[in-house]
Amino acid sequence: MSNLVTGMGVHIKVRSITESRAFYEDFLELTPVFAYGDDIFLSSIPPGVPTAPEKYSGITYEIPGGAKIEIADGHIAVNEPKTFSDRIESPKVSAMINVASLVPLLKKGILGDNPKVTHYYWGTLEAVVRDPDGWVVVLITPYSDAELAEVSKLAKVHSLT
Repeated sequence: MSNLVTGMGVHIKVRSITESRAFYEDFLELTPVFAYGDDIFLSSIPPGVPTAPEKYSGITYEIPGGAKIEIADGHIAVNEPKTFSDRIESPKVSAMINVASLVPLLKKGILGDNPKVTHYYWGTLEAVVRDPDGWVVVLITPYSDAELAEVSKLAKVHSLT
């Protein structure tokens, strides 16, 4: 049996490419692998990242293992402007992102002033945050006593074990 699906990605329509870049690059430390937009936008992209001209701006990030997150303030197949200006209110669909540790994210304040972390019985510590457009992002790290001790210094940890 062959593997039909060989990768996974998500394309997030954003209100502000600048705010979303800060979230994905500064907080989550993702590195762009491709970008498109006008000359002004493309001049802000790190050297060596492939780019293409486009009417709207976007960036693709690749996560180790091959998953991709793409953010853009436009899309060739989407003609409804509200798609980009409306905040996402429903938590029905979320992105799950594995991280090496929640500690650096807690120190950066990505989880807000009163961060909540949950220890699940399947062996993870997880925290939930919304990106600037309201997209639910579940940050997941493997459980260890050392990680729990460090996270507990920065956030309240609820246990569902």
